[in-house]
Amino acid sequence: MRDQPQPSLRDLVLGRLAASGLAPATRELVAGLLPEVRTRSGGRAGPVYLRSISAAGWRGIGPAATLDLEPGPGLTVIAGRNGSGKSSFAEAAEIVLTGDNFRWLDRTQIWKQGWRNLHDHGAPQVSVQLCLDGDGDGDGDGDGDGDGDGHGDGGGRGDGGGAPLTVRRSWHGNGLEDSRTVVHRPGGPEQDPREVIDAEDLVTYRPFLSYSELGAMITGRMSALHDALAQILGLDLLADADTEARTRAKTLTDTVTGATELVRAVIAELSESDDPRAAEAVAALGGRHPDLDRLRALLKGRIATDGAELARLRRLAGLEGPDPHEVAGAVTRLREAAAVAEDARFGAAEDARQLIELLERALDHRRRHPRSADCPVCGGESRLDEGWSARARDQVERLRREAAEAQSARTGLAAAVRAVRDLVQPVPGWLHGDASPFASLWHDWAGCRDVTDPRALADRIERVAAAMADACRQLSEEAADRIAEQDGRWQPLALRLTECLREAEKAEAARPLVKQIKDGRAWLRKVTDELREERLRPFADQSQTIWKLLCERSSVSLGSISLAGTANQRKVVLDASVDTIDAPAFGVMSQGELHSLALSLFLPRATHPDSPYGFLVIDDPVQSMDPEKVEGLARVLQLHSRSRQVVVFTHDTRLQQAIRQLRVPATIMQVSRQTDSVVRVTRTDDPVSLALGEARAVASDRNLPPDVADRVLPQMCRGALEAAYLEPARRRLRADGHSHDEVEARIGRTYKLTELAALAFYDSTMAPAEVLAAVAQDHGPWARVLIERCNAGAHQAPAPSRAPLDLVRETERLARAVQHR
Repeated sequence: MRDQPQPSLRDLVLGRLAASGLAPATRELVAGLLPEVRTRSGGRAGPVYLRSISAAGWRGIGPAATLDLEPGPGLTVIAGRNGSGKSSFAEAAEIVLTGDNFRWLDRTQIWKQGWRNLHDHGAPQVSVQLCLDGDGDGDGDGDGDGDGDGHGDGGGRGDGGGAPLTVRRSWHGNGLEDSRTVVHRPGGPEQDPREVIDAEDLVTYRPFLSYSELGAMITGRMSALHDALAQILGLDLLADADTEARTRAKTLTDTVTGATELVRAVIAELSESDDPRAAEAVAALGGRHPDLDRLRALLKGRIATDGAELARLRRLAGLEGPDPHEVAGAVTRLREAAAVAEDARFGAAEDARQLIELLERALDHRRRHPRSADCPVCGGESRLDEGWSARARDQVERLRREAAEAQSARTGLAAAVRAVRDLVQPVPGWLHGDASPFASLWHDWAGCRDVTDPRALADRIERVAAAMADACRQLSEEAADRIAEQDGRWQPLALRLTECLREAEKAEAARPLVKQIKDGRAWLRKVTDELREERLRPFADQSQTIWKLLCERSSVSLGSISLAGTANQRKVVLDASVDTIDAPAFGVMSQGELHSLALSLFLPRATHPDSPYGFLVIDDPVQSMDPEKVEGLARVLQLHSRSRQVVVFTHDTRLQQAIRQLRVPATIMQVSRQTDSVVRVTRTDDPVSLALGEARAVASDRNLPPDVADRVLPQMCRGALEAAYLEPARRRLRADGHSHDEVEARIGRTYKLTELAALAFYDSTMAPAEVLAAVAQDHGPWARVLIERCNAGAHQAPAPSRAPLDLVRETERLARAVQHR
């Protein structure tokens, strides 16, 4: 039901955040706490006004009754004695729009039992007819007769701007909650109220104030008053952001605290273990912050973190001695190759091999000394000539074939020796310097590589390999048993350490976030305080203005208004003083002053510029007020009725008296309740009736000097005619599409009665004489003469032949004709 979207608080805060100087990570965190807010926007052109309130079978109202209202700015007072049913209208409007009544808030079920009228008049039903400024001219028919006699069915008069919209709540059971609320538009289908009425707006800018709520604003929980004012300031986004930040901070702090406590408990458990890994874990956990990398390495079983003894056991458990089958095969092949080589060594093949070597050396000598054929061995001359070289080469080829067997035997032996030596592993580094029998055995095993004689190598490696295999198997089995024993005790500790590592990792990630949230919350609180002060200042100024009007002669002065505290300590701080001496507001104020204070806090909230509601419904605000405060209340109501539709219910006649005495423009209606809960509403004092009554009183006063009456009476009659022409002029301007402000501004520039009559029924450009001619044509020549005499006012007395009461009677005749035209 709004026309313009709300200003974006998020954008405002983000702008300040960019210039805050906070670390980038903190700015990003704060921005994340400020989610996008969907701007709510209705499609209406102006505020919502009440056109009528209807009820049947509800509270003190039996048969259907309707309270017709003028849908626009102005003051309407609904008067009636206690029990007359007047408050039932106020409560009907409240429950149909809000779904509840404040009088029942936080009350037991017995308080709600009187919602249904005691007389059986069928299914209870309440409704309000609304109109929206700027929505056409409307026919005002609603769905009842709207004749003002108390028997309408939600209908309204046809004299307001805006097409009617009826919100109806009907009951179909015996419980207060057994009801259904729908919205009716002329010629349209039923709608869900949530499609038309913004429930959040009804809470934020609540336009209803009952007597019980008036007292509860002061005597109720201060946190509720704090929240109501804070909500009107539109800072919910910041409050929600701080709440979210506080929740996140608590979660993160709990994570850090929980991890610290878990580390402490795990250290105690590890300290009772003799496992070297437990000592390593205690060392990793024992610092100000756990060494998480060291813990991860420990849990992965890396040697560097296992401890010396455990590392030794792991190495021993992983020992693999020589394979007996592989060693036996290699030794057998070595011995066979040695035997073949031995046979070849002492046979013809070996001789051939040696002779080949001798001949190849002689041939090599011959090639290096081609000019000398002398034998260097025997000294014979010309023995090594070309013929000898040829014969020697032929002999070498023949001998090579004979030596192949010997060479093959030598090659096979070399390969067999190499295969045996390859089975031998060198002494590992972790056994260097070790004097244990196993270390000696491994050194003996490694020494096999240095044996050159094939048979000796075969014998030694066969012997040492068997011993080495037995030793490795025994040590490996013993080490594995010891590791299994230790791992059985370590496994539960490892699980606890894994849990500890997981929580410590969470805590490590949480610590910088805790710092960021702390900085972000500090900045948010600073910005919230600044914006709260900026937005609360005009609110507080308006409250002080209202207080001064209500308590003009009170010794209590109301100072600044501020919001303080957080969580359960939220409160409203009111600076007050008695005779310039500071004093606690609630402790020094009378009951009437407390009610005045509550009004001072309610009205700025309900009349906030962002409120889509152009009406206020106030029930019984006069109680506990002395006469001076009642006059102040009349001034306050007049002030707000200039821009709001103010509907006040009261049983106290002092408000009506103050309105008349101060000449406050107001419509006075009387509510009466008859047998069988029949409620009637009658209009007793419209502005025309009020002016005529005053003129009649002057005309009838025999003690008033005639010359004074002759000068005053025309002016008073002129005022009655102005009041009569005023409403049709407003209606006509509204029907032409002018807003309320434009209407009031146009009327404010109208100084002559003829100009006002032209605005109401004729052409605003007409000259006064043309308007008077039109009036004479519509009502008769007497009406023209009457206006001329009233316009003359104090400058021209009426004709001596005319009695004062005749002037009043003619004025009433013309005024009523104008009203009913």
